[in-house]
Amino acid sequence: MRIRTVANVPVSANVYSVYVRQKKDASTQIFSLDYADRLRIFDARGTLRSTRKWSSKVRCIAVADIRGEGQDSLVGGVGKKLLVVDHRGQAFWQISLESPVVACDARDVDGDGAAEVIVALQNRRVVLWNDDKDAIFSRNMRNPIADVWLEDITNDSELEAVIADRSGLVTVLTSAGYQLQEIQLGENLTTFAVLSFGERKLFVTGDNSSILRLWDLDGNEVTRVEVDDCPRALATGIPDDDSDIAYLVVSTRDKKLTFFEVEGTGKVSRTEQVILQQLGSTKTILYRRAIKCGNCGAPVSPEAAKCSSCGAQLEMYEEYVIEEYIQESIDSITSRHERIQLNDLDKILRRTLPRPAAYNLRRSLQAMIQSGAIEGYIQENTFVRTKADVIAGGKKPAPNEIQRVPDALMDLLRQRDSFAVDRLEKETGVHRDILRRTLIILLGEGDIKGTLDGDQFRLAEGEDIRAFAKKIGQELRKWSG
Repeated sequence: MRIRTVANVPVSANVYSVYVRQKKDASTQIFSLDYADRLRIFDARGTLRSTRKWSSKVRCIAVADIRGEGQDSLVGGVGKKLLVVDHRGQAFWQISLESPVVACDARDVDGDGAAEVIVALQNRRVVLWNDDKDAIFSRNMRNPIADVWLEDITNDSELEAVIADRSGLVTVLTSAGYQLQEIQLGENLTTFAVLSFGERKLFVTGDNSSILRLWDLDGNEVTRVEVDDCPRALATGIPDDDSDIAYLVVSTRDKKLTFFEVEGTGKVSRTEQVILQQLGSTKTILYRRAIKCGNCGAPVSPEAAKCSSCGAQLEMYEEYVIEEYIQESIDSITSRHERIQLNDLDKILRRTLPRPAAYNLRRSLQAMIQSGAIEGYIQENTFVRTKADVIAGGKKPAPNEIQRVPDALMDLLRQRDSFAVDRLEKETGVHRDILRRTLIILLGEGDIKGTLDGDQFRLAEGEDIRAFAKKIGQELRKWSG
């Protein structure tokens, strides 16, 4: 690994937050916030490109396309508020929080073209928001947090949340908030960043010395970099997918910004390969493990191997793999939308999922198009479906079959709040695939509330059974028309 100083830029006031924005055209911008109330933008060579007045009350900064419209927005924490400001300077997010924001990041987690936002709070809580301000997860950490990042640690195009605390502990969470790994990096940490070289990921840490340390995924120190003074903030970026040159920008207490080029290798060591395989296996287990105990019915965390209430071993969710469910949901939803923005599709899709899940919408769509499971194409951030829906099971539901559905549902739900789709098929004659897709469509549109988990549909508490049965019948008539 070779680390080369590109520029050493004096600044008029200490910089307390830096951020690297990687553009699609391979140009890179470095944003800095300083105590002179200035937001400055540099290029990768350390040349100042622009400056504007910006309050030093903004404690962190990230830059991303939050709306999925091709325009960058500024993300920042101001006291106990998260603000997102558009390119015209107008705030369109103002989320009030119970504790001051200490760190933030923004990247497209789920592949819908619109960036998600993650923040770390002074009270040790971490929250990830979808682009529609819906909280994907909230999690309390053990120690005060130094920084938070969104990064594809597992190299599967699904970003993880990486949280570094001040004790030197780094925690990797899935984008649904489940813990994948903890890595101890020394005993003290004040600044943190992630370096990406293709499949290889390295962590950069700073403390109260003038030394930066680089670590691998196993917590082994790889190398050190000496800077002029104690680091106040770190930022990293890589210009494009094919480059083996990454950027490292460091703000130090002597009022300097130092720009480094880090030349590394994307080759992963055997030890790192084992760790990546373990992370992938852990992620699979977490997303397939039950979220309710099959023995006593108590809610459980997929991170636990056993139910905390009764001690029963949690079973794996093998009956219906989540990726297959996501593809079925996409197929069902787009059968009602010839053209749909990816971020709108994502919002609908999330309402159909029976449990939190990590996925990349663009990747799922591309896989479905390539396999012939769905006919259409992606145009920028819009999916266009080019072929009308094909009836599952080879036949439309007959009018007399549809007429049986409301009464059958009333009978099935009379004593309990759930029913098996296969059982409803036997009672009515309507093909199970059509029944499933009808439920998915109504869930996605928000017309019914409940969860479709495997073959079981569970009606949400307080939902009117008669109104639910009527909506199912009305939607099924669209298949026979």
